[in-house]
Amino acid sequence: MGVEDRGGSGSSRGLGLDAYVYVVLMVALGSTTAAAAKIATREWPLALLPFVRYGISGLCLLPFVRDRGAFGRMFRQDWPLVLLGAALCVPVNQAFFLSASRLGPTSHVGIFYATAPLIVLVVAWLTRMERPDLGRLWGVLASVGGIAVIGLGNLWAAGGTPAAEVRSVVTADLLLIGAVVSWGVYLAISKPLVERHGAIPALAATFLLGSLLCAPMAAWTFPSWPPFSHYSSTAWFTLAFLGVFITPVSQACQNLAMRLMDASQVANFSNASPLLTVVWGIWLFSEPLTLYLVLGGLLTMGGIVWTGWPRGVDATDDEAIVQAIPEPSFWRGGQVDEVPLGKVLS
Repeated sequence: MGVEDRGGSGSSRGLGLDAYVYVVLMVALGSTTAAAAKIATREWPLALLPFVRYGISGLCLLPFVRDRGAFGRMFRQDWPLVLLGAALCVPVNQAFFLSASRLGPTSHVGIFYATAPLIVLVVAWLTRMERPDLGRLWGVLASVGGIAVIGLGNLWAAGGTPAAEVRSVVTADLLLIGAVVSWGVYLAISKPLVERHGAIPALAATFLLGSLLCAPMAAWTFPSWPPFSHYSSTAWFTLAFLGVFITPVSQACQNLAMRLMDASQVANFSNASPLLTVVWGIWLFSEPLTLYLVLGGLLTMGGIVWTGWPRGVDATDDEAIVQAIPEPSFWRGGQVDEVPLGKVLS
């Protein structure tokens, strides 16, 4: 199952089965990240996790990069964008995300990350990667409103919580703001890299460079790490789960989806992840299923459907935006030299 270019805009054309397979896998796998990170941060040093996780993930993606010359072209043509994307995706985002995962509840991670589509949408509009679409904005706002309902319900039910725990949750929430902003900007600026150089090459370069950017902090904190023999089997399993499976596969599906959809569409589909994160919380951490979760979940899913629904757009407007993206040198008659989904998952 190959990937065909759609001119960088999913809103102006009907979406094929590939696009929905990618976003479903992205959502299903991505929803487990917060729970796995919370378990991993109980034992692993925060400076070590992103270095190892993204280094392993980048290496896992290398065999699926069929056009090895894509790396050279990427760094020659777009090195500032690659460097910025790698910094935002790995050291910056993970510093906020992992710290918040250690301090706060898993459900809050999903709630805050649901606001990422707003950031993606604004950045995409400001950089003229997407044409402003008021209808899509209402869909994003509806989905974020659903997550807000869940968040307010959680806060309302937290009456009588000890002050120290409240401070920890508030600190985690503030850290999550930084995590969401950095992730939203990364997702928006990665769209041109995916368009020009391919989904898998762009992702592998981002992961490997981001891991290298984390190396100085990992080396600096190395003397304070416990011996590796002290880590439990659960800690090793979650690290492998994040580095070998969840991160490379879910993010590969995200980048592949961005070849077929707008960045804001992909980001808004990811709003389904918090709903699954709630499911994992109920199963793993015995969190209650409340009316707020049901109402917020329905509103979120409604926003996702509205935003992803195909709508007619003037082709000339779309083409003006697409023409702003230089045609990559490996373009061959409208076909993208990309890795089939089956090989990505094998």
